[in-house]
Amino acid sequence: MSLMLSITMVIVTLISPVVAVQVQKFIKRYTDRKTLKIDIFKQLMATRSQNARLSNEHVRALNMIDIAFYGRVRKGQAKRSKAESQVISAWKLYFSHLNTTYPNNDNASGLIWNQNSNNLFVDLLSAIAKDIGYDFERVQLQTAIYSPIAHGEIENDQLKIRKGLASIFSDDGAIKMEIVGIPSRTES
Repeated sequence: MSLMLSITMVIVTLISPVVAVQVQKFIKRYTDRKTLKIDIFKQLMATRSQNARLSNEHVRALNMIDIAFYGRVRKGQAKRSKAESQVISAWKLYFSHLNTTYPNNDNASGLIWNQNSNNLFVDLLSAIAKDIGYDFERVQLQTAIYSPIAHGEIENDQLKIRKGLASIFSDDGAIKMEIVGIPSRTES
C-alpha cells in the first residue's frame, strides 16, 4: 500500500465521525424546524373557527410564526425561502389587521372587519400550508370547519358571567334581588 493511500485512509478515518455528527445536526435542525411549522399549522387549523380564535392555543401558535418561519441564519442574516417570505408577509398583514380597533358600535363595520379578518387568516393558513407541502384549496381552509353552535353559546355565556362578576367585584354593579313573597308566621 502506498504512503499516500495510507495517509488518506487515516485522515478519512479521523474526519468521518466529525462529518457524520455534523450531518446529523443538520438533519435534526431541519427536522425540528419542519416539526415546529407543522405544529403551528395543526394548531391554527384546529382553532380556526371564529369562536376558537381567542383561545390561548390559537394565540400561542400565531405568536410562534415569526420564529418558525424566520428562515436560516447565515452570517447574521436571515435567509428565507420564497414560501417562508410569503408566510411572514401574510402574517404581518393579519397581525396589522388584528391590531386595529374592532368597531363596537357599528354592526356593518363589524361585519366588514370580521370578513377582512377571515380573509387574511385564510391567506395566512394557505401560505403556511404551501410552505410545509400541504395542498389545501382556499375554500377548504375557509369552510371545512366543524364548530358546534353549543360551543359558541358556552363561550358567550362564560363571557357574560365573567363580565357580570367583574362588575360586581369592582363595585360597578350589584346583584339584583326580587322578593316574591314573604312567608307568614303561623303559631300552633
